[in-house]
Amino acid sequence: MSRKDFSEIGHTGGKATFTVKYDRNGHISYRIGYSHSSPTPMSLVGIYAHPDGFACGNIKMGGIGQPWNPPPFPNCIAVLMASDSHGKFGHECPECHKHFRTDNIPAAFPLTCPYYGLRAESYHYLTPPQKSYISHYVGLLSEGCEDVSLDSTSEIVIDMNAVADAVSDKPRPDFYYTSTTQQTEFRCTECNSYNDIRGRYGFCASCGCKNTAESQRKALDEVRDQLVKGVISPMDTVKKAVSEFDSAARDYVGQFISQVPMKESRRNQLEQLLFHNLDKFDEIMKPFFGINLLKGMDADRSFIRKMFFRRHVYEHDGGVATARYVRESGDQDIEEGTLIRETAENAHKLIGHLNRMIKTLDTEFNEIFPPEPFCIQIEKDRQSRIKKNDA
Repeated sequence: MSRKDFSEIGHTGGKATFTVKYDRNGHISYRIGYSHSSPTPMSLVGIYAHPDGFACGNIKMGGIGQPWNPPPFPNCIAVLMASDSHGKFGHECPECHKHFRTDNIPAAFPLTCPYYGLRAESYHYLTPPQKSYISHYVGLLSEGCEDVSLDSTSEIVIDMNAVADAVSDKPRPDFYYTSTTQQTEFRCTECNSYNDIRGRYGFCASCGCKNTAESQRKALDEVRDQLVKGVISPMDTVKKAVSEFDSAARDYVGQFISQVPMKESRRNQLEQLLFHNLDKFDEIMKPFFGINLLKGMDADRSFIRKMFFRRHVYEHDGGVATARYVRESGDQDIEEGTLIRETAENAHKLIGHLNRMIKTLDTEFNEIFPPEPFCIQIEKDRQSRIKKNDA
């Protein structure tokens, strides 16, 4: 399905219904329900709201007969919220205020901001229109309880279908919430959760694992495929492959800069780090964070070093070996002034090494910023059941 960046996804519709009863003994009670008859996908979640109209907790909505978790405060109101028309939910990080989408507002585990890495209970990530919906919802229920007559029953409806139908020619009410497509959709390789984020790299909002290593792997697979088909030369393959590695490594280091308290001098070193300079990378990343990019790859160091220097020659010197290349690359087969003829074998080998290096960086990163184990285990259990059923 094709889509545009930052396009609005409408509400899935449906009706929230309050049935308020005022019995002859002066006791007021109410029931809450949600119905949906549109042909669009829908997910339904529950949020606990304070009587003053703001979200204060998540509801763990189990199966039939399973009780909900108790509210965080007395007299909290259960708010039922439906998804957008794709079955997804929009979120806004309370720190960076950027928008993202997932397939849930989870109650069993916290959300992680894909951009900032903040991890908190999911009700903290409600968008302003979602918050307005909760306030409107609580206000209507409160009014209904005040207006119902003795020994009678009244029904109050929030008709999101009617609101959605009217938005094209009338001002939108504050409580009509939608979501907005971002730029990169991905399924987390660890927990299989759906994410829609701005930019290319980000944390999985469910488990907190980054998509960077998988994104690089896919990009390098495309580069390798172009090389095999003869679309690009081995020289251009080397340039593209190292550029992908540089981008991915910069993303991880950028997270260290933003999330780890450090002195200004150390931050400046990281910001100026050239990721294709292996010696400089080791000089900074090993003592700073205990990260060895070439863990288990000592025998490949000289080849990777040579290819990084070649990339610089291809990018800036027209492929002609410079005195610096001859002096520092360790390439004993090339003299100054020689036009380097790159081989497909070297390009394929380099791609394999780059993927391994970023995988190492990803593993080390997750030791410093551990992912949320709950949803990863859920996915492992699901995969286990699939294998068992297929056996």
